[in-house]
Amino acid sequence: MKEKLFWWREQYRWKKRLIKRVCFYSFLIWYIQALPNKLFNDSYSTVLVGRDGKLLGAHIAKDGQWRFPPSGKTPHKIAICLTTFEDKNFYYHPGVSFKGICRAFYQNVSQGKIVSGGSTITQQVIRLMRKNPPRTYSEKGLEIILATRLEWSYSKEEILNLYTANAPFGNNVVGIDAASWRYFGRSPEKLSWAESATLAVLPNAPGLIYPGKNHQSLLKKRNRLLNMLYKNGDLDKLDYFLALEEPLPDKPLPLPQEAPHLLQRCMLHGQKGQLIRSTLDEAIQAMVNNETEQYALRMNELDIYNASVLITSVETGEVLAYKGNLNHTDERHAFDVDCIQASRSTGSILKPLLYAQSLHSGLITPKQLLCDFPSRFGTFSPNNFNRQFSGALPANKALSKSLNIPMVFLLREYGQAKFHNDLKLFGFRHMNKQSSHYGLSLILGGAEASMWEVNGCYNSLAQHLIHSGNTRIHYLAQNGEQAPKQLPDKASIYATFEALIEVNRPDEENNWRAFESSQKIAWKTGTSFGFRDAWAVGVTPKYVVSVWVGNADGEGRPGLTGVKAAAPLLFSIFRNLEAPQKWFSKPLNEMTRAEICNESGQISNRYCEHTHFEYIPTSCLISKNCSYHQLVHLNENETFRVNADCANSSTMKHQSWFILPPSMEKYYMQQNPNYHSVPPFDPKCTSNKPESVMSFIYPKRHTKIYIPRELNGTRGKAIFEIAHTRRNSILYWHIDEEFVGSTSEIHQISVQPEKGKHTVTVVDETGVLLRETFEVL
Repeated sequence: MKEKLFWWREQYRWKKRLIKRVCFYSFLIWYIQALPNKLFNDSYSTVLVGRDGKLLGAHIAKDGQWRFPPSGKTPHKIAICLTTFEDKNFYYHPGVSFKGICRAFYQNVSQGKIVSGGSTITQQVIRLMRKNPPRTYSEKGLEIILATRLEWSYSKEEILNLYTANAPFGNNVVGIDAASWRYFGRSPEKLSWAESATLAVLPNAPGLIYPGKNHQSLLKKRNRLLNMLYKNGDLDKLDYFLALEEPLPDKPLPLPQEAPHLLQRCMLHGQKGQLIRSTLDEAIQAMVNNETEQYALRMNELDIYNASVLITSVETGEVLAYKGNLNHTDERHAFDVDCIQASRSTGSILKPLLYAQSLHSGLITPKQLLCDFPSRFGTFSPNNFNRQFSGALPANKALSKSLNIPMVFLLREYGQAKFHNDLKLFGFRHMNKQSSHYGLSLILGGAEASMWEVNGCYNSLAQHLIHSGNTRIHYLAQNGEQAPKQLPDKASIYATFEALIEVNRPDEENNWRAFESSQKIAWKTGTSFGFRDAWAVGVTPKYVVSVWVGNADGEGRPGLTGVKAAAPLLFSIFRNLEAPQKWFSKPLNEMTRAEICNESGQISNRYCEHTHFEYIPTSCLISKNCSYHQLVHLNENETFRVNADCANSSTMKHQSWFILPPSMEKYYMQQNPNYHSVPPFDPKCTSNKPESVMSFIYPKRHTKIYIPRELNGTRGKAIFEIAHTRRNSILYWHIDEEFVGSTSEIHQISVQPEKGKHTVTVVDETGVLLRETFEVL
């Protein structure tokens, strides 16, 4: 019996030990796993900071709280104030202050209710993690256990960081970073002792006391903490009394909104609830905001309501200023639209790219003559903005004057499909239709692009001049953008920028060369059809500045041109930017010294009498030699051109002559009085070519004509025109062998042909004949 009883007693003791061990190990396992891997799962505000860490903008968290993503550090003053006020022994206890718990227990019993918790900062982190459950003794016990577990896994600095990042600071402000900006308008590292003390006392009763509520109670608590800091030796006497004099903030301040459109862009690209470290230069961004908002007040008087500015660094490709639109809340004018990313008609902003590519391919030389006379390309009839014509002018001047007709001629010769493909390689992603969709209007704004693409392309050109490598522009610290797949050679880019320096600046900048303080800027404007978009882009060795002005809804306005609306803002911004020490270096290793014809701008031929030597891109050496200087044969009196059919070679006079086609010559003579037309062929000569005497201005070969109805309903007329080397010649016009009239001096005639295909024939009094076919739609 005794043995049986002993056996049962041993079994009981064994089971008891087993249960204790199971409980102990179960508790140990629970204790180890008691804390989640991520203590806080709250949503965060989206925060945008500049390159130096200054707050540029923020968007409130999903739950309506201003809760910034944790910065991972607690400023020195804040740490001292918090530990002094909340937990004097924070750095020494294991997560729990038993002295504080005993004191709180005594106070609660004596008062008959819970008036104190005796919680350490570590315990408060646990309460915040558990979303502030009801205060019970069982909850306090769990809190104590979890606090020791927290101390086991985290350092004191990490625990303090968790507290400052998640503690409530009154109203809907959570965390020290959000509180510092909401109450004092700056980062916590820059707070004074008084300001740090103010924030340190707020989490103690955030629902009752915060700036703007219970002002006197908050002031007493702050001053009591300052007194504690003074007695502890953290403040000297002078700092203490100065801190007491500092006023409290009256109410929460609005957060900065320096780059709201960039903030929205980052959120759309998956960075919601994150701390976004941008490349923006805070000072440049503030300057751009101020200049643009002030300039917009002038534009509003003209019913122009939107503007955007983008500044990038040439050296790094970093975005230094990003102003997507004006910072207004009025919903009538679409201020929420990010005009930097919006697709807009390019106007003339692509002309420098065509010029650079034409040099790079050897199609032209920098000063080669381009055609500039009234022209029609199928159904497309471009015109210069000033409605004037030069007949012919150097390519670099055609670019600097932004003339349309010469650039359309150049695009036709270069190839619109080829240029369209070049633009895609440059990074213009919005041009996603076939080249035939845009036609020759591509160079005049027939296609759309965003300011981001335009600025990126010009920045890549400038970067290529400074160093061989190039990057796409980027607004984050990491450069994830793809660089252009193709760029012109350095010499062609340099020649393009040299031409763009000569673009006439706005009125207040017109005499820039007279001032030593003025800086060289290669710049270009653009105006879209219907005066809907005004562009201006400027390049220096330090910056690329892009400006767009217009209405986000696409409404056009008179005077909304690149020169009048966008250029003044561009130069206003450049005046506030640091000027580079020097201009781009001439890439002589990619240039060759060549003999250039003074008149044609082409590489000279043997008949060019006036030439000079200059450095041109080596790629231009394959361009054709001067095509306008010819050797002509004159009679003895030099009154007629002759040939072997009508004159003796011994009596001929041979002379070099600068000869332009009649269509170019007509307008060229008006701008160049020293130009002399080549004498006409002797009527006795039979082999003279009609193309050397006259040419059609309109219609061109196989032109399709649409004749509209007049306002009174009658059928309108078409105006045909010819250029002749001799103004006083009489021309006889025929359509389908039927005589329709004659002209002299001004060779224009009104005709009204029927629908269908026709032939127009023109004969001058010497018998020279010219014929073209056309079709009436």
